Amino acid sequence: MNFFYKLTSYIILITLFVVIFSQTVFAEKADITVKQPLTIAINETSFPYHSIDEQGNAIGLMADMWRLWAKKQQVEVQFIVLPWLETLSEVAKGNVDIHGGLSIVDSRRETLQFSQPLFSIYTHLYVNQQLSNVNNLADLKPYSIGVVKGSAHIENLQKYHPEFALKTYDNRHDLYRGALNNEILVFTGLEKLSDNFPDYDTLRQRFPPHKVLRYQQGDYGVAVAKGNNSLLNLIEQGFAQVSREERAAIERKWLGLTKQKDSLLVAFSSHYPPYMGVSPSGEPQGLLIEVWRLWSKKVGINVEFVPRDMTEGLDLITEQKADILLAYPDHVKTSNDIAFANPIYSSTVEVFLNNRIKDVKGMPFESLEQFNQQFNGGVIGIWQDSTFKDQLLAQYPQLNVRYFSSLITMLDAAERDEISGIVGLVDLISARLVQSNLQTLFYRLDSPVITLKLSPVIHHKNNKLVEIVNRGFNELDINSLIKIEDRWLNGNAGEHYYKKQAQKIMLSDADKDFLASHGKINLGIIKNLSPIEFIDEQGKFSGINRDITHLISDSTGIEFNYLPFDSWQQLYKALLDNKIDMLGSITPTAEREKLLIFTDSYWQMPWVMVHPQYYGRKSKLEDFYGKQVAIVKGYYLIAKLRKIHPLITFKLVDNREQALVALQQERVDGFITTMASATQLLKQENIVTLMISMMEDVSLEKSHFGINKQLPLLKGIINKGLLSITEKEKQAIYDNWFSLAINTGLDKNVVLQVGAQIGVIILLVLGVIVMWNRRLQVEIKHREQLEKIMKHMATHDELTGLANRVLLKDRLSTAIAFHQRQSLKMAVLFIDLDGFKNINDTHGHGVGDELLQQVALRLQGCVRSSDTVVRFGGDEFVLLLTGLNSPNEAAYVAEKVLRMMQKEFELSKTNAFIGCSIGIAMYPNDGDNDTDLLKIADTMMYKVKAAGKNHYIFN
Repeated sequence: MNFFYKLTSYIILITLFVVIFSQTVFAEKADITVKQPLTIAINETSFPYHSIDEQGNAIGLMADMWRLWAKKQQVEVQFIVLPWLETLSEVAKGNVDIHGGLSIVDSRRETLQFSQPLFSIYTHLYVNQQLSNVNNLADLKPYSIGVVKGSAHIENLQKYHPEFALKTYDNRHDLYRGALNNEILVFTGLEKLSDNFPDYDTLRQRFPPHKVLRYQQGDYGVAVAKGNNSLLNLIEQGFAQVSREERAAIERKWLGLTKQKDSLLVAFSSHYPPYMGVSPSGEPQGLLIEVWRLWSKKVGINVEFVPRDMTEGLDLITEQKADILLAYPDHVKTSNDIAFANPIYSSTVEVFLNNRIKDVKGMPFESLEQFNQQFNGGVIGIWQDSTFKDQLLAQYPQLNVRYFSSLITMLDAAERDEISGIVGLVDLISARLVQSNLQTLFYRLDSPVITLKLSPVIHHKNNKLVEIVNRGFNELDINSLIKIEDRWLNGNAGEHYYKKQAQKIMLSDADKDFLASHGKINLGIIKNLSPIEFIDEQGKFSGINRDITHLISDSTGIEFNYLPFDSWQQLYKALLDNKIDMLGSITPTAEREKLLIFTDSYWQMPWVMVHPQYYGRKSKLEDFYGKQVAIVKGYYLIAKLRKIHPLITFKLVDNREQALVALQQERVDGFITTMASATQLLKQENIVTLMISMMEDVSLEKSHFGINKQLPLLKGIINKGLLSITEKEKQAIYDNWFSLAINTGLDKNVVLQVGAQIGVIILLVLGVIVMWNRRLQVEIKHREQLEKIMKHMATHDELTGLANRVLLKDRLSTAIAFHQRQSLKMAVLFIDLDGFKNINDTHGHGVGDELLQQVALRLQGCVRSSDTVVRFGGDEFVLLLTGLNSPNEAAYVAEKVLRMMQKEFELSKTNAFIGCSIGIAMYPNDGDNDTDLLKIADTMMYKVKAAGKNHYIFN
């Protein structure tokens, strides 16, 4: 009994102790939560941290964090929505228990007590898209910056950027409305705009992501009234129970970047054209942007681009808010949380010196070492965010450098001669110089050359994505990459990364096995087709095709065996009979493609007509209607020409020598051939009575290699070899074969030898030498004139002196590439004269030609020197207007042309009035290539004709 009494007493005592302890704990919590639920102040415009939805419910990162906190602490919470300034004052007074979340700044510590920082917060400046000159904080000095009253932005800006002028608004939505009303062009904000703002889409369009500047990193936490330590302890106790994974998931939900399902989010900087940037409308563009799009198409994974500066891009990867940082120099030491994929591009860092900076001999410097030795006071500008600056200064510790906040400010300093030169990525600096019209003021040093390999950046935990990225880039077609590179980069193509990669021929195992088993490749050639291919005086194969195949042999290891034939017909038959493996200088046709395999084109030449000088300059085959024209048998062009021009009698000859004889004997009126053959004929003195006219209505002759259909692997190997040939090498071949050789017929050495042996007639010999030298000078002048005429003929119209179709195509292609890089517009105006045919038929071709010449002069007076005026053919002209900002500029020129064409023309036999119809195509809206732009402009011109003529129209 005693035992049970004692046991009962112990149980009662223990129970009493537990009850007392529990009451103490609950009493302690009850003191804090006596006003349960705990009230939390939030603001409806502080998105994405705290805000409300359409139903008035609290949303945002901190709303989710507080709900998770309440669950872990088993405490009920209630959100109180207040204007921003009231959230601060009501918590400070104790009327609301907790502030839901805010930046931790010193001024707020006077009335509030903060928790430990929950996470870092980045503050941003949103810049209007029309401020194209603003690329960094230094560019913002002229503008007022909008801020919300009581926000931490005010304190931070006044502390770190006291030079900025601030304009305050009561709340964030008022701030947004002020921005839309153009009261301010710059305003402060957090990571995201408030998407519950009624005009959110318009606001985001005017203040796009690529114009956002990140200016400050701070801490974000929660707060209670000053001195309320017990509540603050309870708050921090609850947040300590929130795991890192739970917090990261909430952060990604609200601070992560939105993207489509099954897409990869690729961060990139918009400040690195031509590699990566944005168009005026905010669309991502650039060399590496296009490369990534090609990758996306190859692997079948959609990518979405988000513009951020490089530092923020790295943070997005570290925090797993973005999947990939587009490209970053892989030599830079960064966070352990990131991994580099294989390099996708490589560029060089070089030094650009001002042209006035010369060495002691007045010559340009060759190296930075030489510059340092002779130009002690010289300063080299470098962008402060450059990733290569440490590497450069390690090599040149004595270098006098000045850091700049942006490339623009650095170029401004260089233009004002404040610094001697600048250093940076070659293509980036070159693009900026062109954009600023400073490209002629600088020259590049030969050394140093620092190579930077650019690699995609991915979170280190995502090994699978690294493998996918690497595999996708390995499978990309090198030809497509080279085309992208050519569109975006200026300068020597030999510097281009993808071009260099292609030059490093990588033959597959199948390619190697084929070459090993097949042995030498039998290449058929024509004995006498100079300068294309021929057997020279020493019996060796020579010509353009020889030079091309030698380069292919060097890069692929192919051994060629050259087999000569007397005519094209014999050569072609030998290929069909499997007696040779391939031949050169052949143009694909539908019939030939059934019998042969064709490589890529490696050479192109215009067609010309050789004819008597007394015919005068001709430009179209129509000029030879009713005449007989010689053409070499086997040319693919014969059937086409007979069909299109039935009024010309085409006489087939075995070779051009036969054609020349027939022409000299006046059995034919002309000989149609390529410019290459005509060049060779110009070197012969016995054709002084002949001349050459460019046939504008015949397409360019494009040369390919034709390959036996039983050797498909050979095509791929030859194409790889062709791809390895640089533009510099092609130019050397052109210069070698299209410069006119001088053959005087006299041997100077023989003349001198005779003069030395026969002293009696020394004066006579001297006389011969003098005569020979005079003849030599005359011959040189004659040849130089012929070469100049030939080159001019290839690109200009003989009658008007304007550019012709060949030059138009070249300038259009070049202009498209440039305007794409610089995000500019250009226009193609297709002009057809109204009433010209009547004047030409009534008064004769002489008067018609006179009128065309005057039209050409008036058109040249309507455009700038940088624009191009083209005689397209007959009475059709084309204007290429470059560097436009809007279609209105093209319309202004069109109106000017209309007025000039309507003025009276004073001709030798009569005075004439004409008009013109103009069709206009705009780049890039109407097309991104020369064919589409010309086609649309031509179509628009015919619409004007149909609508009554003498007007202009856009697409």
